[in-house]
Amino acid sequence: MSDLFRSATGQDLQFQNASWWRQHPMNYDWHHTIRSPEGTAEFFDEIDRRHFLSSPSYRGRRTLDRLIPYDLWSGKRVLEIGCGLGAHTQLLAEAGCSVTALDITERAVDLTRKRLALRELTADVRQLDAERMDFPDEEFDSIWSWGVIHHSAKTEKILSQVARVLKPGGEFRFMVYNRRSLHAHIDLARGLLSGKVFRGMTPSAILDFYCDGYVARHFTTAELSELLAQFGLVPKEFRVMGQKSELLPLPGRGAIGRLKYSFLSRIPDDLAETALARIGWFLFAVATKTSRETT
Repeated sequence: MSDLFRSATGQDLQFQNASWWRQHPMNYDWHHTIRSPEGTAEFFDEIDRRHFLSSPSYRGRRTLDRLIPYDLWSGKRVLEIGCGLGAHTQLLAEAGCSVTALDITERAVDLTRKRLALRELTADVRQLDAERMDFPDEEFDSIWSWGVIHHSAKTEKILSQVARVLKPGGEFRFMVYNRRSLHAHIDLARGLLSGKVFRGMTPSAILDFYCDGYVARHFTTAELSELLAQFGLVPKEFRVMGQKSELLPLPGRGAIGRLKYSFLSRIPDDLAETALARIGWFLFAVATKTSRETT
């Protein structure tokens, strides 16, 4: 592990957070069934297939084109916070964006660079903590982040940095976990039934306990609006969405898993998307920086 995130004691939350993601990269291989060696074209093709088929909201003429305005962003400076294994970085680069992608782990950076090289694409990919970005003020036209900032030690620090490096009028498009989702309500019920509530755990702590990541925060639209406003970011849109697997909250392994995915495959995408727009785990937001002043 790099010393980039190490405090004097080596035990700060963001250091532990980086360590967790280094060991558990988001590669959609929950049950270790991908046979292709990590970093090969076949490996990236398979994780992309799994990722982009997981939600009906990713459909479109181009993948994610209902969430990313490719034509408007083409030729513009775009920052991606949390590139993971580079699936979204590739989409942005293919669309002609001038992409700077960052991630908290060196593993993600290395694999994203390998992915881009295999596709003969270019982007500036860096290992960097989004809570402490070193870019100049008003450097980027737009910023994209998918399922990342709620996993940081201090989400508000990232938003402060977003407001600083985003140009006035620029958009921040991102996804965090939805506190009003079916997934969250099930986890809260698990916390009640297992006695965690009676042992003093707060609802936020229970949601964090059952989620992926070393840290995992959930937000309502009201909470997110208030947080964005603190940094001069004005919400333009909120959209609830999620993955098909959320519609049948059963284990994904063994006979139950096979039954689950057989059933889910029979649900039309339009119907699934309509249901997930009410109960989905993902809260997608679009916010604009409307002032040159940030707090």
